[in-house]
Amino acid sequence: MSPIRTVIIDDDPAVAGVHHGFLMAHGAFEVVGTAHTGGQGLEMVRSLRPDLLLLDIHLPDFSGLDVLAKARADAGGDLLDVFAITAARELATVRSALAGGVIEYLVKPFGSAEFRSRLDNYVANRSALLKLRDSEHGLDQQSIDRLRSTVPQADPAQVRLQSPVAQQAGAHSAGQPPKGLSRTTLDAVTDLLRAPGADYSAAELAAELGLARVSARRYLEYLVSVSKAKLTPRYGSAGRPENRYSWNPRR
Repeated sequence: MSPIRTVIIDDDPAVAGVHHGFLMAHGAFEVVGTAHTGGQGLEMVRSLRPDLLLLDIHLPDFSGLDVLAKARADAGGDLLDVFAITAARELATVRSALAGGVIEYLVKPFGSAEFRSRLDNYVANRSALLKLRDSEHGLDQQSIDRLRSTVPQADPAQVRLQSPVAQQAGAHSAGQPPKGLSRTTLDAVTDLLRAPGADYSAAELAAELGLARVSARRYLEYLVSVSKAKLTPRYGSAGRPENRYSWNPRR
């Protein structure tokens, strides 16, 4: 099979670079373009005709969901597959992405092993799909059933969000926090969020507690994953949302 020609759309150059490295290390992919806005990405889809699009949802000019719809329309009859790779975990966003035809929805952050596994599955499924497409005859029932097995059939309301914190949330929601999270620090984060009117970004909470920003985000994401905290994106003048965290009053 020829290299899978891929375009990456992510507003963070560092994150896009990480994705690029993953794809190159895998060996089955060729990165033909990298864009940091939706408009740039759509131009690349139109001119480069990629096989695969790695798509962030939060972009500085317009939503990745709009990019998804326009890219699908621009592809016409061409086979364009889309991975949504994003921090967006709101139910409405996930449902819209799945309804728009994304074949993978990965929530940042995730580990290299998880990404590698998804890429491996995609390569195998794409190979099977291309064989069906190149058949001289129409699809029989067995082929249709095999094709359906290569397409995610997840219930959008129960989609598995693949953040390492979210993966462990169910096992720890009623007991100790996941490995790598301190009970003492978790209690301190909880106390701050429970204060009347509390509303923090990860950076603000990190400064308040003397934590690294990435560590503060892990605690906040854990509390969101067990429904003890709420995440609310707020859009600034540049259009890129800032994630704000507050206590969930229903808990």
